[in-house]
Amino acid sequence: MENGKVAGLKLIPEGPRDASINGFKTDKATINRLVVQAETKGNLQAVQFLKAMSRLNAISTYLDSFVKGIQTYTRPDGVLHAQFNQCTTRTGRLSSSNPNFQNQPKGGKFPVRKCVVSRFEGGQILEIDFSGLEFRVAGELSRDPQIIEDILSGKDVHKQTASIINQCDVGSVDKAMRQNAKAYTFAPLYGGMGANEPPHVQTYFNEYFNIYAGLKRWHGQLMDGVLKDGIVRIPSGREFYFPGAKRLRGGRITNATAVVNYPVQSFATADIVPLACIRALRIFKEKQFKSKLVLTVHDSIVADVYPGEEQDVAQALKWAMEDVGEELQERFNYTPVLPLDVEAEIGLNWMETSVMALD
Repeated sequence: MENGKVAGLKLIPEGPRDASINGFKTDKATINRLVVQAETKGNLQAVQFLKAMSRLNAISTYLDSFVKGIQTYTRPDGVLHAQFNQCTTRTGRLSSSNPNFQNQPKGGKFPVRKCVVSRFEGGQILEIDFSGLEFRVAGELSRDPQIIEDILSGKDVHKQTASIINQCDVGSVDKAMRQNAKAYTFAPLYGGMGANEPPHVQTYFNEYFNIYAGLKRWHGQLMDGVLKDGIVRIPSGREFYFPGAKRLRGGRITNATAVVNYPVQSFATADIVPLACIRALRIFKEKQFKSKLVLTVHDSIVADVYPGEEQDVAQALKWAMEDVGEELQERFNYTPVLPLDVEAEIGLNWMETSVMALD
């Protein structure tokens, strides 16, 4: 309070990017940017208000999109069938609606996942994820020798991120530092430059492309190609069109983030994952499983597992996902240079799961 009145937040709009049809934007990215601005100016009141608004937005989305959606669209028999959309996302990956089952917070951040249980008496929910799929795809498409070496050697790239951000040796990185660094590990893959991040995080973005110089060169090739003919093409034959692209100061081009992001996201989640689902359905039918494929979320496949089929279903999904390169060769005449790896979790509901060993 100042003189009995609520003090203004004293935040100045930066231009059209802060505007929306209803006034000023309040999306997560805009609020995070304003938080950095307020922190830089020492405006603690604005920081507190903006973080509270961000939390309120998250809770509202949680309740409206997920909790209410699940309640509304669950059928009288207790079975929920989300609607899957093939032609909605720009990258071509599947999305879902009625309700949205593709963008849920993971783990304990989304306790309503506990309501997703098996339709079978004594059944379990199994989820198998590709490990670092988009990092591997970036290595595939860019042929960056350092990415390839890091994957083949099993390097912990999250620890590498944490060591750069915290300016310490990799051996000094603890569990908390590694977890906090995960949000930044793959951001440069998608064109992130760290412009609105604190200085110690910006250091990471600068260092990233020193480590992965081949990836940087590939990003440059993509942008040069768009300037030449407006098109980015990936091994599956999918094309992205960017008409009227122009070179900007600093060497990047208009829509640079999408130009370098879409090929990785698309080949990973619009080509590789759906092909893995096709292979999984094929082997489920071949082996006459009673278990059901129920969901795909970005880089994972979820199954409702009939009692006694746990190991067989897990191995079938492992084969479908790790050996999807066979499908890439047959359909697109593309031979992968990097192996794919998966991790599995299983439990009585979709939230309370534990790691499942895969032979």
